[in-house]
Amino acid sequence: MTLSQDTDTHLLKLPWQTLHIGDCSFFTKVRFTDSSYCLLVSDLSGAWCEEAAADVIQERSKELNKRLKAPISSFLSHLSQLIRPLLDSKDKAPNTLSCTRTRGTLMLHVKSQLSGLPFYWDFHCREASVSMVCRHFLQPLISMTKALDAQCQELCTLLRRKDEEIQDYQEGGAVLSRERLKTETFDENSFCKSFMSKNIPEQITSSGLSERLQQLYSDVMSAREEAGAAGDGDPQPPPALESSGFPMADPSTTQQDLDHGQTQKPSQGPPDDVLSLTQRPAIVVSKAKKRKAKGLFT
Repeated sequence: MTLSQDTDTHLLKLPWQTLHIGDCSFFTKVRFTDSSYCLLVSDLSGAWCEEAAADVIQERSKELNKRLKAPISSFLSHLSQLIRPLLDSKDKAPNTLSCTRTRGTLMLHVKSQLSGLPFYWDFHCREASVSMVCRHFLQPLISMTKALDAQCQELCTLLRRKDEEIQDYQEGGAVLSRERLKTETFDENSFCKSFMSKNIPEQITSSGLSERLQQLYSDVMSAREEAGAAGDGDPQPPPALESSGFPMADPSTTQQDLDHGQTQKPSQGPPDDVLSLTQRPAIVVSKAKKRKAKGLFT
């Protein structure tokens, strides 16, 4: 199933949120208007969606709610008030929501009350197309991975510069006033090994995206949209993601370098874009003469 261009464009800007129904957890995007709705869900083994206009909603409401007479806008408002509070909630959805899955179809069942009368609704979600999954999942996540990798590399560079700065202070005779502030010299390889062993298992079993990653997703999709609108036929790298603070990967690394397994060696001097993390020029420390030891941070 595919979506209309307007609906697809709107959903692309929305981050994925989690919805727990029974023992199932879904990544979900949902959009309600006064006369339509669109639901896109995935459990990472499949993806399903439904886009319903006013005529479909009117016909289905007659089948499911014969005693209930209300405008379409009231139905949609009620559905929105039921579903939205459940998104990103750590608790399972109440008994008002259930789901059944058949070949190529996912049905979400709603059981509630509206104006004192029973209210029922079924979302008829059909299997999403491969192109839709790529647009909403694969392409954004690859861009997010590149942005996070670029940020990690710049932070490692900044830490190495900080170690060099501290070493220069120590060679000049400065000492810490509080021993608890002392840190080990940063070693990127040791840090990566420790991080992977401690955090990767936890991240594999966790579900959903943090608020920070949701914001990054929105920033990436906005950047892709701007790049597409300003493009002249040649692929352009997305602009810097200023609102979430994630710099993009260094464009100087070519595909040929990657194919031959070459790694870019850090330059002797700090790269210019590192300054964007500190928003201040690097401190130039001249070699100090031997002097009496004094507190470094007093």
